[in-house]
Amino acid sequence: MHAIVATGMLAVAVALAGCGGPDEPEKKEEPMKVEDTAFGPLIGTQDKARDRANAAVDLHRENLNERLEKDEGGGESGNEEPVGD
Repeated sequence: MHAIVATGMLAVAVALAGCGGPDEPEKKEEPMKVEDTAFGPLIGTQDKARDRANAAVDLHRENLNERLEKDEGGGESGNEEPVGD
């Protein structure tokens, strides 16, 4: 009978010990910076490509505007009427 009571007391003690939480909260590790990973060299690649493409578009637009101005007469004398009207 003493063995059954001792076993029951031991089971209760173990159950109560398992219910307690940790004394200190666990510290979560911060994720690595992207620069420190295998993808580090790729950072900014899209931005560089976008900047270069925008620069090429701007240059092309400027050239087209200059050509349009030249073809329309340059706008030097505003009194001229377009040919063919």
